Amino acid sequence: MGKISNAIQMLNYLNTGNKYSVRELSEKIGITERMIRYYKVELEQAGIPIETFMGPNGGYYILNVKGQFNHFNKYDIELLENVNLILENLGYEDIIKFRKLFSKIKFASDIEEEKSKYFLDDGVDDKSELYFSLNDAILHKTPLKILYRNLKQEWQERIIHPLQIFNYGNKFYVTAYCELRDDIRHFEISRIKLISK
Repeated sequence: MGKISNAIQMLNYLNTGNKYSVRELSEKIGITERMIRYYKVELEQAGIPIETFMGPNGGYYILNVKGQFNHFNKYDIELLENVNLILENLGYEDIIKFRKLFSKIKFASDIEEEKSKYFLDDGVDDKSELYFSLNDAILHKTPLKILYRNLKQEWQERIIHPLQIFNYGNKFYVTAYCELRDDIRHFEISRIKLISK
């Protein structure tokens, strides 16, 4: 693939919200680690901020996945569906091409709708001690030792590196790198107990 295709492929991986090491991206795309670092610089110059998580388990990730591009919303899709019907009724000669284009747009919109379930704008107004500790850890890029209650109602000790706080469905969550899972996860704040900074 060419440089543009490689850069887009790298961006698509990062746009999932996961963290990837330079080596992982290199293997997935089939290019050198040097080129991965080059594409990171190029994408940042194009206005796409790619974060770097330092350390042996570090890597690249994008925090505000939802806000990176201007996507079609459901009203745009409804309008295009109406345009499609009108063009069909008028016997538009390139209706097949238009349908293919519309299918691509609808698919992209469906993917964004799926992502929006997980990546949301920051809307925190909680002022608890835990919130301030999380916010302080985000600001100073420091880890926190916590207890987290899983779906089985069991408490597990975790060391997390908080990255972003957001609100979804009247609940607050923190996006953080979890040392136990070696991955970026979303933790419901009401299920967190702070052990130490």
